[in-house]
Amino acid sequence: MNYTSKHAGSRSPAARRPPVPRTRTPCHSDRMPADPWFVSDDPETELELGPDERVFTAALRERATAWPVRTVPPAVSWVAKPEDDTLLVACVGLGDGPNGWPPLVGLHLTGSTLRGDHLDEHFYWLPEPRTPLALDATGTPRELAALAADWFERVLRMRVVRQEWYHRGRRYADRCLFADHADGPFGRYVDGLAPPECRGGAGVPGRPDRVVVLREAQDRHPGPAARLGDPEPGGPFSSY
Repeated sequence: MNYTSKHAGSRSPAARRPPVPRTRTPCHSDRMPADPWFVSDDPETELELGPDERVFTAALRERATAWPVRTVPPAVSWVAKPEDDTLLVACVGLGDGPNGWPPLVGLHLTGSTLRGDHLDEHFYWLPEPRTPLALDATGTPRELAALAADWFERVLRMRVVRQEWYHRGRRYADRCLFADHADGPFGRYVDGLAPPECRGGAGVPGRPDRVVVLREAQDRHPGPAARLGDPEPGGPFSSY
């Protein structure tokens, strides 16, 4: 089994648009609530899984049920298959929107290769360049499921904030960042709402006008886990 954390990557084929997952049921026990983690986005998804994908998905779900609810806050999650049937996607939404995203983070499983990072909320694309959250690994389905579960658990424990920029009372740009990282690709930018000096790809000026805390940080994972990478400055905004 090989593991690396790196920031180089490429977009993957488009997948079905993410569904509207259920929010998780609150629970007062030490383990996760009854609603399962990583349910299929569509009943047909389970029928489309190959043998290795079934092993990976079952092992990931099994490990996720052992996450302690006191230090792994609830979130929406699901698995999906792209329309060209080349990979399996496992996702977690960490935002405050009606669907729990953005931001959306997740993993691509292709054969014996696993790649994780922020995901595009419409097509499940991995970002270019990769971010400090990036995970790249190779191994057996069970080995990759163990790495995936550890990666998701670490991400779920992180603090997540949304930076927002306003002009004349209207928000023209925002992006979601993880607490330890100064970089994040989940920016949105509306050129027509931006101040004149920021239009035409000039970018946003300086500090955000508002910062919203989406998730508070939880206790650090006590055991060893793969390094998620070092903070990097900057972070692109994309038009919408």
